[in-house]
Amino acid sequence: MVVLVFRGSKGEDPEVFLREYKRASIGTGLRTAAEWLNFLPEFLEGTASFWFERQTKELKGSWNDITKALMKGFSVKNVY
Repeated sequence: MVVLVFRGSKGEDPEVFLREYKRASIGTGLRTAAEWLNFLPEFLEGTASFWFERQTKELKGSWNDITKALMKGFSVKNVY
């Protein structure tokens, strides 16, 4: 099994990471948004981890909101 990690580096696509993260999570028995949220920080490193830590509790409490924010903040066109 490949361990997924998202760093927010140039060339990384947050949409691809989130799709693969969700697929791997479901494959290991994590099937709810609450479970996905709980483990997401474990798969973020570097810039992405720092970004996550700075987000509000409310944003981090919603799978839809945090994934939208992650895609917006790290979209391929926003990363230099």
